[in-house]
Amino acid sequence: MYQLLKLLSSKPMISNQTTNHRANFENSQNQTTNHFNITMMVEVYKSVLDTDEVFYCSSPVTSGKRYIDWLESIGKKFVDIDSADENYRILHHQEVITPNRQHAQVIIQNLRHKTGKIVVDPTALPHIPGWTQQDWRFFWQQVIEYYITTAFFINDWQYSNGCVYEFWVAQKKGIPTFSETQQPLNLKTGVNLINKAIPRLKKREGNTEFIEQVLQDLEKL
Repeated sequence: MYQLLKLLSSKPMISNQTTNHRANFENSQNQTTNHFNITMMVEVYKSVLDTDEVFYCSSPVTSGKRYIDWLESIGKKFVDIDSADENYRILHHQEVITPNRQHAQVIIQNLRHKTGKIVVDPTALPHIPGWTQQDWRFFWQQVIEYYITTAFFINDWQYSNGCVYEFWVAQKKGIPTFSETQQPLNLKTGVNLINKAIPRLKKREGNTEFIEQVLQDLEKL
């Protein structure tokens, strides 16, 4: 936890049925056994992000198109990262996580240089033992909702559960969204990209239930 604290401080009307569905979906994403640690980390961001404009760069870390490309290259199907064995985790880190982070950090540094703004980099945080993908989604949802004024999405974000969820969070909160090349990324464009990604995810026997649920909510905004 102390290492994380140090890292962070370095620099139209809708029907009741729709409302209830959305509330149920949001409540399902708030289920975590790490509320205390997540709250502490969110509060650390509060002590650092003391400006009116804070950007966020949503990037695949453990998944995304690069993950699908890797699976196709080795002839494998989707594996739940939270329950994968050690050998798989090592290869996955080498072939997916590291290049995802490297690409994201180039984009983020360019954004910081061009805009002079604080850009939150979700790829900078290390693996936290005991945290599931849902814990991470819940954590970044809090950060986006409380502090972020503009969100950028790394190319091929639509293949990532986390990024698709963050797009939904931003759209729900009315936060302006852009591509990694700083082009506007509106709701309609985002929905189209997700719809096109789902068949390829299914081809590798990926569980698309979560993304399809988010997509359903996006289509109702």
